[in-house]
Amino acid sequence: MANSAKPCVLEIGGERVTGGTHAIVIPNEPTPQERHAALDLQVYLQDLLGEQIPILPDRNAEGRTPIVVGKSELLAKLGVGVDFDALGLEGIVIKTAGPALVLTGNKRGVLYAVYTFLEDYLGVHWLTPDCTVRPEGETFRFQSIDRVYVPPLEYRATDYPNSLDADWCVRNKMTSAGSRLDEERGGKVSYRGFVHTFNALVPSEKYFADHPEYYSEIEGKRVGPGETQLCLTNPDVLRIAIETVKRWIAESPEATVFSVSQNDWGNYCQCAKCAALAEEEGSQAGPLLHFVNAIADAIREEHPDKIIDTLAYTYTRKPPAHVRPRPNVVIRLCSIECCFAHPLATDPYNASFRADIQGWHEICNRLWIWDYVINYTHNIMPFPNLYVLKPNIKFFIENGVTGIYEEANYYSKGGEWAELRSYVMAKLLWEPDYDTQKAIDDFLDGYYEDAAEPLRRYIHLIHRQVQDNPDLHVTIYSPPDVGYLTPEVIAESVRLFDQAEAAVKDKPEALRRVRLARLPIMYSQIVLGDKSDPGRAALIDRFEQIARAEGVTHVAEFGDHPKLDDWLEWVRSQ
Repeated sequence: MANSAKPCVLEIGGERVTGGTHAIVIPNEPTPQERHAALDLQVYLQDLLGEQIPILPDRNAEGRTPIVVGKSELLAKLGVGVDFDALGLEGIVIKTAGPALVLTGNKRGVLYAVYTFLEDYLGVHWLTPDCTVRPEGETFRFQSIDRVYVPPLEYRATDYPNSLDADWCVRNKMTSAGSRLDEERGGKVSYRGFVHTFNALVPSEKYFADHPEYYSEIEGKRVGPGETQLCLTNPDVLRIAIETVKRWIAESPEATVFSVSQNDWGNYCQCAKCAALAEEEGSQAGPLLHFVNAIADAIREEHPDKIIDTLAYTYTRKPPAHVRPRPNVVIRLCSIECCFAHPLATDPYNASFRADIQGWHEICNRLWIWDYVINYTHNIMPFPNLYVLKPNIKFFIENGVTGIYEEANYYSKGGEWAELRSYVMAKLLWEPDYDTQKAIDDFLDGYYEDAAEPLRRYIHLIHRQVQDNPDLHVTIYSPPDVGYLTPEVIAESVRLFDQAEAAVKDKPEALRRVRLARLPIMYSQIVLGDKSDPGRAALIDRFEQIARAEGVTHVAEFGDHPKLDDWLEWVRSQ
């Protein structure tokens, strides 16, 4: 990473860090993660300081002031005691011992210790896979550092296309299942069958013709092979599902989580046995959890490290009255029905969800959340949720949640604030007390450069419309005319984006980024504006030009015109 910027100075315990005095010290037989962490630290220190700090094994480190990475033999000599058992997989230790520095942890923790030091102490920020910002010409002096941190969440994930890059993920401490994190970068929370797996467990195309009793009975008739669920009290269904999960485990030994979850529609089984069990449990989660528990029991002895994952989603969201999840079962509670303009913990609109998460918290060993952070019927439209992310994540954790998946614009590039929202979520998922405004400001200043201030005012403008109106509820399916995109707000947004573009008119890359960020307001102008406006055709053409250049393929996950091509044809026909 060559850089011609003015070098920085780093002093630890009164001693300046240089290539002639210091060494990055790793164990004689380092793990892949320790080696990768040391190499990345070397690259970034050279970029910052203008000289290379050598990497040496323990046996060759004598005579050098150490920057210890990993479980080095020097920890004892330096008098730095580390309780590695208490750190778990991801906890970090950053400590000084005089002029020496220790960056350590277990498998992922050693990586996260290095990246936390670079970011929190030396000001390096990995905003996107193609945008890293760092200080120039600064002096950093540290007499004493003593930091130990274990994150509250074991699973931290989102799925914007830009957020799945392996380097971006590990440096921002995400463990997204869909990411390209490899072993040297600490791996990821790996799934087999990410969600909605009933049909994969017991395929209706294979079995329905001969065994309709395996599938949902609705109003006295077995439904299939399309849009059906499993009959969860049928012993043959359980037998086949167990066989399938065992086969998945054999085929995917790298996976730790195996999804046994309802298909993505209604039509739960109403046969006499399923209905009786649901009535006894007071929820359709009852039959589901009995079924999931039986599968978890069947694999636990042979595969104690494997987890069975299921959903508490739509008709199964309410917790059951009696049955409890087995220790090797994860419940992923879904917030799909909620308002995301106001905090989940306080908005009356979300009262039923609050009751459900509290109920699951009381009975779960492992509760994860499937959360939603965009509008799925208008994914380019402004979605003012940046300031509820922090209170919502803290609310989840307060209710026993240990894993959060923030479902986003997985199906297309160009989602509203995709890069910014990915960065903010990564900060909050790792450290729930992180300052949201600091994350936003760091991103805007680094990514949009001189355009940051008008974009900051734009964000505040859009969010103020919902923050100041507790009766305006915004869901993941709200239409454009829900109430916060008034003509006055759109006009002021246009003015702010004009300012932003003008501020970076001589910086092509920053200008490209600003124009991409402008698409949501252009989308709003198109769908809410006067169809007879003489400038409408030119606005649509400009929208198309930017969208195609950025690889946008969809404006919605589903609906009448989800694909960009179809939507453009539709708006031009109006």
